[in-house]
Amino acid sequence: MKALFITTPTADCHNHVRAWNSFSITPAEHFTFDHQALRNDHLMIDAARRFRPDVIFYIGAVKALGNPRPETLRELMTIAPTVNICSDAADRPWHPVLEGMKRLGCFNAHVSIDGANKAPVDIVTLTPIDPRPFEVDETRDIRCGFSGSIGRWNARSEVIRALVWFGGLVVRDRADADAYGDHARFMKRCRMILNLSYTGSGHAHHIKGRVLEAGWAGCALLESEGSPIGEWFPSDCYITFRDPKDAAAIIADLDDATIEKMARRLSEEVRSRFTPAMIYGAMMKRLPGFGRGKIEKPNVADPVQAPAA
Repeated sequence: MKALFITTPTADCHNHVRAWNSFSITPAEHFTFDHQALRNDHLMIDAARRFRPDVIFYIGAVKALGNPRPETLRELMTIAPTVNICSDAADRPWHPVLEGMKRLGCFNAHVSIDGANKAPVDIVTLTPIDPRPFEVDETRDIRCGFSGSIGRWNARSEVIRALVWFGGLVVRDRADADAYGDHARFMKRCRMILNLSYTGSGHAHHIKGRVLEAGWAGCALLESEGSPIGEWFPSDCYITFRDPKDAAAIIADLDDATIEKMARRLSEEVRSRFTPAMIYGAMMKRLPGFGRGKIEKPNVADPVQAPAA
């Protein structure tokens, strides 16, 4: 099966392509467009016609000058079934955009990959993660770590900075070193991973890709209160914290046996229910032609779409 990804140049988009390539026999083609520059819609169409994909995955920005026109997105649908992937669908600024694209008939399916059950999408699932970078041996010499962009001062960065100051948190800022392999190796060194579940606006919570990365890395997950993680994972897969003081106490006092059990349970759930083949399979089930010759069903177990009971 030939897939074409049409995305902005952000790092997470490249990660989604790698997740597809981790199980697909045929590597995906990847066309990037600068959402902050002038539109280059004709180049998207040319790329799709040249690659002749069986499926197209699109990842754009919420509102940007360089996003393609609706008529361009509809033309892509004449070349191959198309999927709109949104990683911030829990954030309210995305809702009118998603509703507008649905109204204009721009895609065959709209997908939330952040567990946002109240978003105006067709499929709700979690972020596909390439497991291969996590298949390395590292000594677990960090009790609790965070790898990601700290960014500007906000509720998320405030927690991280406070825990660096008095909570023993070890941080790898991906703004300084953004190689994904380095990110994976750092996580493999951690016994616990801190995750903040805030969306981009900071006004809602969702399931970040870091949750599944922690499962692939074999870490216990320290998750912020307010996260919808309980809708997706059993309660023995994670521990939540209220504020930096609470998180610091957990980092200092949580016993080794509990840390190891949580890490094992999260890894079991991720590996059995949220492989990239399962997640992409859930998307493709909604596309015209799926299982009828043009798009073949991946040779995997039934993908998980609905949250765990």
